This record gives sequence, C-alpha cells and structure tokens, in this order.
Amino acid sequence: MATFWVKFKKQGKIYHQKFNAKSQKELEINLRNQKIFVLSIEPKEDWLEKIMIFQKPKISEVLSAFYQFKMGLKANLALRENLESIQRHTKNKMLQKQFSKTCQALYKGKELSLCFKEAGFSDFICAMISVGQKSGRLIEVVEFIIIELKNTQKNHKILKKILLYPLFVSLVMVAVFLGITLFVLPQFESLFLGFNTNLPLASKSLLFMRSVVLDYGFFILVAVVVFLVLCINLYNKSLAFKTKFSFFLLQIPFLGKVFYFYQTSQFLLGFYWLYKNNLELKEVLEIAIKSVTNVYLNQKLQGIYTGIARGMLIADSFEGSGVWDSLSLQLLHGAKDQEGFLEALEVILSLHQEELQNKSENLLSMMEPAMILVLGVLVLWLALGIFLPLWELPMHIKQ
Repeated sequence: MATFWVKFKKQGKIYHQKFNAKSQKELEINLRNQKIFVLSIEPKEDWLEKIMIFQKPKISEVLSAFYQFKMGLKANLALRENLESIQRHTKNKMLQKQFSKTCQALYKGKELSLCFKEAGFSDFICAMISVGQKSGRLIEVVEFIIIELKNTQKNHKILKKILLYPLFVSLVMVAVFLGITLFVLPQFESLFLGFNTNLPLASKSLLFMRSVVLDYGFFILVAVVVFLVLCINLYNKSLAFKTKFSFFLLQIPFLGKVFYFYQTSQFLLGFYWLYKNNLELKEVLEIAIKSVTNVYLNQKLQGIYTGIARGMLIADSFEGSGVWDSLSLQLLHGAKDQEGFLEALEVILSLHQEELQNKSENLLSMMEPAMILVLGVLVLWLALGIFLPLWELPMHIKQ
C-alpha cells in the first residue's frame, strides 16, 4: 500500500491530505467517485525509500524499462497507463521515482519529451523522444534508444573490465604489503635488536615504508581525499578544467585510444540512424553529439555543423573538426551521393566498433603480464625482507 499527498479543492477551499492506495490510478478513481476535484497528487516517500533513491539505476534496468515502454506502445496503451505500468514493475527506487515524475508531468499536460527531461533522463533520450513525437514515429525512436542503450551497456562492460582489473590487483598488493610490513617485519626488528645487529637492506626498506605509513599515513590519506574532492568540484564547476581533463584522458597511452573509439562509436551510431531517417542535419548533429560525454570531443564535434553552415561539404566539415582518423575521412570523401555517404558512415561505424574491441583486448593482454611483473617484484621484495633475516639469524646466534 502506497501513501500519497493529495492537494484538492472542496467547497471553495483548498486542502492537503494524506491518502493510502495500491496505486495512483486507483486513488484517482476513488477520489473521482467521491466527487473530489484533485489539483495534484504526490507520492509520499518513507525513510527507506529516501535512502534507496540514491541507488543509481543500471543500464540493464533502464533498458528493461524501455523494452516495456516499446511493448506498451505497440499494444496501443495510453501513454500514462504505459508509464504507470513501468513504474509499478521497476524495482530500482530511483528509476521508479523518475517514471513517477514523468507520469506527474504528463498528468499536468506537458509534452512527453519535457516530462522525461523533468524526470532526469539523459539529454540524448529526451531529444530522441522529442524527435519521435514530432515525426509520429515514437515506436521506431524507442527501438533506437534500446539499440543505443545496448551499445552503451556493451561499451561500459569493456571499460569496466579494463579499469577494474588493475584496480583490484593494486588493492590486493597494497593489502598484502601493509599486512606484512605492519605485523610481520616488526617481530624481526625486535629480535635483531636483541642481538645488537642490523637488519638486511631489503628489510630496512620495508620498515622504512612501515614508518612512513604509521607516521604520515593519515595525513597522506587526508591529502589524497582533499585533492580528489577539489578536483571533482573543479571538474563540475569549471568548463576549462573539464575540457583539459577530457583531453588528458584521450592522451593516456593505449587507454586513450579506448576512450576515443568508445566515444566515436557512440556518436556514429546515433548520427547514422538519425541521418538515415532523413532528419535535418542540424538536428541530427545536435542529438548525436549529446551521446558524447567527453567534453573535448563534444566541443570538437560541434564544429562540424559550423563548417556546414559556412558552405563547406559535410566530408570537409568532418575533416575540419580534427576528430577523425585518415581512413574515416578517406571513406567520407569517397562518397559521391547520399546513399554513398550512408554506406560510408555504416562502414566507419563498424570499423570504430571493431577498433574499440581490438584496442580493449590488446590493452588487457598487455596489462596482465605488466601486473604479474609488478606483483612478482613486490613478492620478491617482501620475500627478501622476511627470509634474509631468517637466513642470517643462525650466524648471529652462534656469535
């Protein structure tokens, strides 16, 4: 049973009252039967829902919701009934809240794209919904949103695999290193002090690291946290910093190429589908660019339409953006008509998706031996720090 705050008008006066019902639709029917003139209905959240609301929905959950939205549209369900059905069957509280806000905005008579925007959906999804409304092809648009979400989900899995593997191995190495230096080596230090002798160099270096962690570890941790908070704050507030950081990500050896092909494949997928469906070029570019999250690339791609507006050919405008590789530009310049341009776009999209997969696999194949090498050096350092004192201990006992 859900709780709702209802604002209604009765006998010339406005009231606010709490009602319980299984769903908002059921509550509306009950209030209508009681001849109550409803002004607004807002769902009331309990303390658990307020905590759960910060659980960001996974792409798979958003994908599932839009699958349901598409099925509802094909079944000719009313928009509001369709959205309420999605809201009821969505488990993620944040996503549920988003669809609830969408229903509320729709109830107030707002356009569907504006309803999705007010609910906090991405600019790309909102722009696509707007295109579907204007063209009367909402089902096709939702199908493309599903394709885009699938592509994003696939690319996110690739990035997570690349980033989480070294992070996990690094955390394990740090944990092992701290465990041995903080709890094992000090025992050898006290033992050797009893024999009036010095520890081996490997053990001394480990103990030095231990003293650094014990004496300055807290300050180092605080400094790192403060630095990260400042960087995040600066990233959110400064466009110049955000642009420079986005450019820096693209310059990272090997990993930068993965980021590049991830972003370009997202852009090309949207651009190809929208251009294929005969939308205005300006609108095609505006919507496709919304799928590019790298600020540096986003700004560069915005220059494509600027070039076209100045009378440049579309292939020349793509070249002028400074984003594309020579093979992509060669294919674009080779297109002689719209059909050829679409074919070139399809080939470029396929090439960039393939490059993303290849670069990711190559990076992972390089990372694994590199991490094993680093882990081996750490194990050797720890082993020497522990076993050298043990080997020298009998000699000191004889003395």
